[in-house]
Amino acid sequence: MNELSSLFLNVCDGNTIVLEKGKVYHVFPEDSFEKKGFFCSNTAKQHENPEGLRYSAIFLENKKDITVDGNGAEIVVHGKMTPFLLDKCENVIFKNFTLDYFCPTMTEFEVLTNADGECELKINPDCRFRVTNGELFWRGEDDFNGTPYWENRPHVQGRYVKVYNPEKKMCRDFDRNDLDFERVEQIDERTVKVTLKNRDADFVPGDIFQTRNIVRDQTGGLFQRCRNLEFENLRIKFMHGLGMVSQFCENVSFKNCDFTPAEGRTAASTADFFQLSGCRGKLTIESCKAYGAHDDYVNVHGTHLRIVEADEKKKTLVVRFMHPESWGFQAFEEGDELEFIKWDTLIPYAETKVVSCEKLNATDIRLTLDRELPSIEVGRDVVENATWTPDLYVRNCDFGPTCGRGILCTTRGEVIIENNHFHNLWGPALLLEDDCNFWFESGYTKSITFRNNLVENCEYAEMWQGAPVIRCTPKVMNEKSREFVHAKLTLENNTFKGAKKEKHLLWLEYIDSVEVKNNTFDAPYDFYEKCVGRVDDKNNTVLK
Repeated sequence: MNELSSLFLNVCDGNTIVLEKGKVYHVFPEDSFEKKGFFCSNTAKQHENPEGLRYSAIFLENKKDITVDGNGAEIVVHGKMTPFLLDKCENVIFKNFTLDYFCPTMTEFEVLTNADGECELKINPDCRFRVTNGELFWRGEDDFNGTPYWENRPHVQGRYVKVYNPEKKMCRDFDRNDLDFERVEQIDERTVKVTLKNRDADFVPGDIFQTRNIVRDQTGGLFQRCRNLEFENLRIKFMHGLGMVSQFCENVSFKNCDFTPAEGRTAASTADFFQLSGCRGKLTIESCKAYGAHDDYVNVHGTHLRIVEADEKKKTLVVRFMHPESWGFQAFEEGDELEFIKWDTLIPYAETKVVSCEKLNATDIRLTLDRELPSIEVGRDVVENATWTPDLYVRNCDFGPTCGRGILCTTRGEVIIENNHFHNLWGPALLLEDDCNFWFESGYTKSITFRNNLVENCEYAEMWQGAPVIRCTPKVMNEKSREFVHAKLTLENNTFKGAKKEKHLLWLEYIDSVEVKNNTFDAPYDFYEKCVGRVDDKNNTVLK
């Protein structure tokens, strides 16, 4: 076992593990913790990681009062791993270290020249490749057997492409098929000359191509059924698959953490940075910095499971994970409050409590409940675990260039988002959704305060009609519904700059109350409203 992982083999409650000051710890899948049965929300499909396999540098299970002080050390990941894995732990602190990948699973290259489809490309020195018989292959470093951990061609089905303009600090979409080359010639250690099959493909000198494997087989970290987790003064330069995933955890905080790419790179994660699924208590993200995501920065949600069977006599339900990237994990326990949600309106219509739960297979769970069942549309209606719904506090953070949104929030707890800087985001700074037909991410919100934030050049990619910088779009399927999904949203003392369509748009659907007050806009602003109870629009300033 590697030197770092060996420090965690015999940890006892109350221990403090201090890493050697300034030391670089190299960790490989072959000599780290290998654990099965750790299934993770929003990640791999069943065929992509059927056993819930995790390779982890640090693994803690059923531990209390543990501090891991990195003391300025650096952890370097090889291959593909979930570097941190915590299960049913309490009062754990991680602080003062850096984490990076030796060979990131995202490949970056810069276009140097383009002469009618004859291009020279400079491949980032942290990325590996080979040219064989005129073909280009992206690859990881070699494993213990001398074969690459991963390898594929640039344009294969499993790779996804964005193109980053370093001057504008913005990305654009790119058809991966246009990464198919007629011929590739290696000029020097980092430079290749390629002939494009599509001579008109948009290879602009100065642009940086970011490509990644879409399979989320590992994550930046997985923390499940834990309580009181603190992450302080961390420097995370790259995460594979998904970022830091807290799943059914209570009280999680990230403070003074830097999630930005290593110098010379432009991407730091293949997907979300902070994925907080089915949590409760207080979730705090404070004084953090995040750039270079290929998805969203913060995503707080629960999971809607569809009711596929109901037995009124036995007071039982069989509920099912519906999205192929969320399955297998423990979504309920005895005593959890359950709400029944109407499939086409997203409105709760009954409550009950879980007496017992039984996992039937990777997707199906049998629940025994404490009272008679309501009238259910079996095969369509869903349930939400109402016990595991957190409060969220995001303060004093810097969310920079990304290929996703800023904060996605679907929790009925208190939400305060304040004193942050959102800039150069592909999508809106704030997105409120809730759905039980697509991603199945629950649920409704009661009170969200978005105040004292600076929002610049967001929704530049026009992900939504009109490019709204704030978007509330629960996925209500019944067009005749006039019921409010979300309760109250307050937008106060914010500054909005860089309107995409010469005006700032606030898109509001199925929400009861919205207050927009004392904000400053550098261009006119407007509302799109659909099934909105009240909009209080007052004391806002338009500078031109």
